[in-house]
Amino acid sequence: MRGLVLALALAVAVAAGAAGAGSAGVREPARVSGATGSVVPSLDPSGTAELWSKLVERSPRKARATADCRPLRAVFYAATDWLRLATNLAENASPCAEYYISVPSIVGDRTRLRPNQAWRIRALGPNFHAMAEIHFATWNRWVRSTGSSWYVAGTTARARMADAGYDVDSGDTWALNEVNSGVRKGTAVRANIREFLRGLYEGDGTRPTRGAALIIGVGQRTSDVSVYQSNLQNWFVDAEFWADMATYVSDWAQEVYGDVRSYAVPGVPASNRRDYLNDYLQHGAVLAGAGPTTIDTARSYLQDAFSPLANAAWERPSGYGWTMVPAEQMAAYVSAQVNALRYFSATRGQLRDHWGFAWAPRNTTGMPAAEFTAQTDFVVRRLAAAIHDSDGTVDTAEPGGGACGPPGQNLWCVGDLDDAKPAESWRVFRSWALPTLAFAASAQTVPAGIPSAPMSLKLVTRSGRAVTTATPLVLTLGSSSASGAFATSPAGPWSSTLPLTIAPATGTSEGFYYQDTQAGSHVLTAIGVGATAGSLTVTVGSGAVVSLAVTPVSASVPGRTSQSFTAVGTDSFGNTVPVSATWSLDPPTLGTFAPKAGRETTFSAGRTPGSGTIVASVATPTGTVSATAGLEVVPAELRIRSIRYRGKKKAVFVRVLVADESGRPVSRASVAVVVRRASRPLFAARKTTGAAGGTAYRVQTRHGGCFTTTIKRVSAVGFRWDGRTPRNRFCRPGSR
Repeated sequence: MRGLVLALALAVAVAAGAAGAGSAGVREPARVSGATGSVVPSLDPSGTAELWSKLVERSPRKARATADCRPLRAVFYAATDWLRLATNLAENASPCAEYYISVPSIVGDRTRLRPNQAWRIRALGPNFHAMAEIHFATWNRWVRSTGSSWYVAGTTARARMADAGYDVDSGDTWALNEVNSGVRKGTAVRANIREFLRGLYEGDGTRPTRGAALIIGVGQRTSDVSVYQSNLQNWFVDAEFWADMATYVSDWAQEVYGDVRSYAVPGVPASNRRDYLNDYLQHGAVLAGAGPTTIDTARSYLQDAFSPLANAAWERPSGYGWTMVPAEQMAAYVSAQVNALRYFSATRGQLRDHWGFAWAPRNTTGMPAAEFTAQTDFVVRRLAAAIHDSDGTVDTAEPGGGACGPPGQNLWCVGDLDDAKPAESWRVFRSWALPTLAFAASAQTVPAGIPSAPMSLKLVTRSGRAVTTATPLVLTLGSSSASGAFATSPAGPWSSTLPLTIAPATGTSEGFYYQDTQAGSHVLTAIGVGATAGSLTVTVGSGAVVSLAVTPVSASVPGRTSQSFTAVGTDSFGNTVPVSATWSLDPPTLGTFAPKAGRETTFSAGRTPGSGTIVASVATPTGTVSATAGLEVVPAELRIRSIRYRGKKKAVFVRVLVADESGRPVSRASVAVVVRRASRPLFAARKTTGAAGGTAYRVQTRHGGCFTTTIKRVSAVGFRWDGRTPRNRFCRPGSR
């Protein structure tokens, strides 16, 4: 009879939406069970009532755990259907688990808590506890509209918990939902949350009670998580915040609502899928474990309180990850998450597991209500079984493997999606990422001795996105140039190094300037503890020309040869300045220039020896700057290039070619020769070469024999003969 009464009472309450009396008489609008977005205790009122009655009739006690049963503190966020979730978990409960089930606040005024629900969850056994949803955004509006404090908001919420039937002495508690992303970014938001949580914890002062904080997360398929990681790291540094959390919050429930498309990747082994899941599910704990000593307070707290809130919300295209798959595949995904969570806790040496799931069924595809109820029933029962079946050590190589099936039989953690891809981005949380110091300016070119344009430094992630710092970041500027200097004003004072600071909650330093007297490309560097050094290349250009030099400063140039000259400018700091000079020669008869203007020129000497001066001139705003070089045109070397013969009946013709060092013919050269026959002088003469550098001699003779020619003397303006006669000989038969 007692069971029938309980079942009837529960069925009436479930069907009516469990608004009922209490909580100042608030009644929630009726909703259709199983409809999209419905908020009801159960999508299957009669089935839930029957099962609940059956469980309660047994006078449930917490089952005795076996020696290898792994303790679990499980936190469940239920957007709807909370009573069906609780009864199914209770039907197949792990004897070493504590189950905490959230109950949604009243839709329409979410500062009002739903009455007559907590006792129904507690009735399922000593290891089942109700959590009153404290809706953060709604209480935020309450504070603004009433002008009250955040602390009073917390104590008021605790009073309404008591009015709604929550009993903290029996293990009920509260769940702050959802702590928004502002808490990661700013200390002002954190201060409000700390006060709110203090009020929730203290209540009226008679029964301080720790509760859960549900933290808004980031989608698993986010490709660039660098800013998110930076914000987490800054947050972890806030020791005062985390010390308060250790006092007020027992369950730090990070929303990690995964995406089936990041799990069901074809061809990826189950162990790899598990590791990819944990990269996302546990990224907060992993990052805290990799952090420096400055986050010891946060790390110490999160080691015990961190509670990933995994994804059992089906069917969801967004908001809870992506779970638009058949119920069988969703059940497999839930099982895989349980396996991953168990594995992480066990292999990290944690004394207990601490995690939970979001339960938010939604009939997105519009299937018939009965079918949707049956499908969600299948998923929730699989969730309960996965938790229970994985609580013992069935496979030491795969702690938690029972969630997937018996040892060696992966019956559940299976299933592929053709378009699935692993989420690689979450692996970066395995190490603490230092922000990079970046110069908030592009590469500059500045004249020597002139201050640069204003510059500053900013903090960026490894992908170049701007971030802030949680603590003061002291920086030091330096330059690769020994003459480089920095100042916070273009008027100075200037110093070879400059300390700067990036203030907390900002990502940019104060402005500064750079000045250098040494021309060239110099590298500016910024270093600071807690950041990766940054650099910027600054090109310092030379100043105005104040002096000029010509290289070489003197030259001796043989006639008909050339010599290059270069004009080199210098500024007041001794830097070389590129110039374009105008070239002139005194006297101009010594040769020619090509080009007549430019940094370099080539002087081509004539044949006339002599001394002169080369002049380079550069016009500047303050006047003309000039430089000179001495020039001496000296005789060039002349050579006898060849001696050739041609015989006639009554004469022998001798042709002599005269050339300079480059082999060019020399005209107007006087060449004296002696022609011998059989070593006896036969002919002597002097002749002048023509334009082709040659001259011919006619030696009258009727006799044969062998002839040789000796050059006795060669003279030509601007040349000197090298004194050599090339070997030559000509023989012909005798004649009459």
